[in-house]
Amino acid sequence: MKKGLMLLFTLVLSGLPGIVRAQLDATETEYLLLMREEEKLARDTYITLYEAWGLNTFNNISRSEQRHMDAILTQLNRFGLADPVVDDTVGVFTNPTLASYYSDLVALGDVSLMDALHVGAYIEELDIFDLWEAIETTDEATLISTYENLLAGSRNHLRAFVNQITSRGTEYSAQHLTQEQVDAIVGDYGLPATDFEINAGLNDAWYYPQTSGQGFFITVYPDTKTLFLSWFTFDTEQPGESASANLGSPDQRWLTAQGNYEGSQADLQVYVTGGGIFDSSDPAPVTEQYGSIVVRFEGCNSGSVTYDIPGIGQYGIVPIERIALDNVAHCENLANNL
Repeated sequence: MKKGLMLLFTLVLSGLPGIVRAQLDATETEYLLLMREEEKLARDTYITLYEAWGLNTFNNISRSEQRHMDAILTQLNRFGLADPVVDDTVGVFTNPTLASYYSDLVALGDVSLMDALHVGAYIEELDIFDLWEAIETTDEATLISTYENLLAGSRNHLRAFVNQITSRGTEYSAQHLTQEQVDAIVGDYGLPATDFEINAGLNDAWYYPQTSGQGFFITVYPDTKTLFLSWFTFDTEQPGESASANLGSPDQRWLTAQGNYEGSQADLQVYVTGGGIFDSSDPAPVTEQYGSIVVRFEGCNSGSVTYDIPGIGQYGIVPIERIALDNVAHCENLANNL
């Protein structure tokens, strides 16, 4: 399937005007153009399945796929390549194979919600596979960084879809990757399925007692079903002797993440900001996407943060609980009245 898709995409590419390969060879160019439309395939399919089933997971992830499309477009512009998305209408593709995929996947996802969730998981497996291959074909650092950030999102999207499937009592089996690859990505991540609903009573400071010098601030916005998280943590390497004695050491690090939630789970994009000067707007700080996080809650005093941050090569799970219990009763009252 993959070789045929790449061959067909090469033929389609040859007919696009204004292609300038710049520093990229033919294979790097083909993958970059393919990934632009493959991310559109994901976005368009999830938009359509959200309209069919009203499940916010599709809506949330479709917004993330738009950011993936934008990231690829930035690289197309960087290397002087014409955008294959000449019509951004949902379901319209330059690549006829992707157009056929869209029709087939939407038809399958229209059968039942469970089928729709499997379609989502299939697309994420396909994205992961193709991103792995794209990374293998290039030595351009900017492309590798972009692909790795997209991979972080796709892995968490796959986890989100698998969680939706398993929480409905169905065991998930790999569809495009091997089962071993899927198991390595999904693993035993987070908490068991729960009927708990995220609410504003979760607004608080959270931490993991075994790493008590670090923690999270979580804010829930029920009107927009949005969750904001800030994570106080540290760099991945040990500080130097002089730095370790300095409370203002640059080894401290704040990460922020935001995104939408549904039920007990929030799917967030991670951002890091740098380049600014203390108490000054000159130069203006720069914020970059850094990875993705899934936050899940078992109840008003327990949850987990699953993080995937390719910029520092880190993936893992942090079980979390409140630092103080003052707001638990408020949370429980809100949960009982939802």
